[in-house]
Amino acid sequence: MRSVIRFVLISLFVFSTAVFGAPMKKGEVEVRLLAERIPKNLGKILLATKEARSDPFDLPMNNLSKPQKPPARLFSIWSVDRNASIATVKLPEDGKSFIILLLPDSKPGYKPVIIPFRDPNFRAGDIYFYNNANKPVMGVLGTAKFSLNPNAGKVVRPRGFGNERYYHAILGVREGTKNKVIKSMKWPSSKITRNYVFFYVDPDRKRITYRAVDEFIMPRKDADDGS
Repeated sequence: MRSVIRFVLISLFVFSTAVFGAPMKKGEVEVRLLAERIPKNLGKILLATKEARSDPFDLPMNNLSKPQKPPARLFSIWSVDRNASIATVKLPEDGKSFIILLLPDSKPGYKPVIIPFRDPNFRAGDIYFYNNANKPVMGVLGTAKFSLNPNAGKVVRPRGFGNERYYHAILGVREGTKNKVIKSMKWPSSKITRNYVFFYVDPDRKRITYRAVDEFIMPRKDADDGS
């Protein structure tokens, strides 16, 4: 009888693993990746240590990647086609789920910026700005103002638009003693997305521009309405 029960339990475990995937091990972490830009010849990437590596996958720049399981908290992001590391990542000791933003570096490869996936200070409707340009940038979101020096990032929560569906957004760059507007527009307010905005120097036009990426998330019950 015990052998029959053992056989049934093993069969159920094998079936559930095949359908739902292997159960997460104690202490296992997951990461989602997003690149500011991607060179044409990058190819697929994987997460690797000397002892182990993940399956290859495509590095996205228009959305977060699917959750990936790194082999350790300290690992390399490896380009399969180049057969070389493009970034070294060291995850914080606390936490099991992270977002890794990959910013093109002055030397070949990327510099990683790590954000906890469930950061309570990065909520629906918020925008994470990163200045990967060579001059200070600034902006106004509704009535909320921000400024960023090069190689810095921060979360900004739009303010002052009440229950309106859109708010006025202005993005700019400081050139010498003057501020130059990059873009003036209306942005939609949202309770189901948070956003990433990268400032960088356009390699062709040699001027500072920006790129925005949306991430759909479940809204918090105590989310601010922006007023």
